[in-house]
Amino acid sequence: MITDNLIPAEDIRPTEALQVIYLDWLNNFLTVDRFAEHYGMTPDAASELIDSGRRAHETMAQRKRWLELVKCGS
Repeated sequence: MITDNLIPAEDIRPTEALQVIYLDWLNNFLTVDRFAEHYGMTPDAASELIDSGRRAHETMAQRKRWLELVKCGS
């Protein structure tokens, strides 16, 4: 769960926080409803949060792949 690996707030960037939320859902929950219940939010809010996290995760993964390609080309 998210609280298992606490990081000081000043060290967290919003995109990274969204990625952590998405990965928490992906790895620890079977449904959006259960995620929503666990974190005390509506299923619609949870779905929006998870979708934002998925987009952040995909963006970060693309950046990482691009940086690896740049390193290999240097």
